[in-house]
Amino acid sequence: MDQLQYLYTQFEVDCCRYVFPCFDQPDIKATWEFKGIIPEEWAIISNEYQNQDKLEEAKASGSIVGQLNEVSSVFQATEAFQSMTNPQVFWFNQSARISTYLYAIVAGPYGYYESNVEGMPPMRIYARKSIMSEVNHEEMFLATQTGIKFYTDLFGCGYPFNKYDQVFCPEFNAGAMENVGCVTYNEAYLFRGQQKTLQKTAGFCNTNLHELGHMWFGNLVTMKWWNDLWLNESFATFMSYLAQAKFIEFEKYHGITWAMFNRYKGWAYRQDGLSSTHAICGEVVTTQDAETIFDGISYGKGSAWLKQTYNILGYDTMRAGLHRYFQEHSWKNTTLPDFVGCLDWAW
Repeated sequence: MDQLQYLYTQFEVDCCRYVFPCFDQPDIKATWEFKGIIPEEWAIISNEYQNQDKLEEAKASGSIVGQLNEVSSVFQATEAFQSMTNPQVFWFNQSARISTYLYAIVAGPYGYYESNVEGMPPMRIYARKSIMSEVNHEEMFLATQTGIKFYTDLFGCGYPFNKYDQVFCPEFNAGAMENVGCVTYNEAYLFRGQQKTLQKTAGFCNTNLHELGHMWFGNLVTMKWWNDLWLNESFATFMSYLAQAKFIEFEKYHGITWAMFNRYKGWAYRQDGLSSTHAICGEVVTTQDAETIFDGISYGKGSAWLKQTYNILGYDTMRAGLHRYFQEHSWKNTTLPDFVGCLDWAW
């Protein structure tokens, strides 16, 4: 480690309430907007862009001082504030209407790679400056851009948000998280000091596509309650393998893509053999219960069911059903009957 400080949020399932008061459940969507103060050398990333025009206007009018008084009156007394040589104010645009578990704040002295391609949202990949050379940004940008083309056609709507940032967070407490426009990854995915085998790079490419798929399945359309967690995870899982198997950009992975999916199903078989097994879609009484179903059933068994459904219906029927699903339910919350109803209509 470089002995510097890095911060990130991980709000899923219901931890946003520890940062500010809110109704922290997926079927109560809301916009959010925030501002604050950070050290000059830090980057800060969230679901939206920083609003420089609004910030400059507030600075010119002097109103920014009053607006930040509540923060600074408490913060200025802290050692952290006093150690800042030239603190910078930030102000983010209002987010889209999303569930609170998808809000995100990531901050620290990050470096980044940037991509601006016509027809694609602006993209950045952030990592600690000391390990930027370990980031295969070209491969990640390729996976993201190819995935957006595939999902736009299959789902019938384009990428629904304003930007797409991906951040490697030191000591991240999960594998990856699909925060809107601010996907966070564990640095373990950089495979530092390890041989970067075809299987490892294929696996991370698949993770890129999985988190991107969540921008539609989970973020644009969200489960009403954690009963339908699989509507997020199974879809993102199956769609990521389908995308990887279909596109020439991923040709080097074609020979192992479905073999890797079959290994993934092994997780489902093992989970299904335990006394703790459960239905793909079943009753989840509390958010504590929800924490226990991020497992081989919600990911592996559900995605295997979707693969069989896809094979029975065919690409065109599945595509028509998904188009209807997003036409009817974008920015809303759904349950299993909503999805099945759209497939039934297409069939």
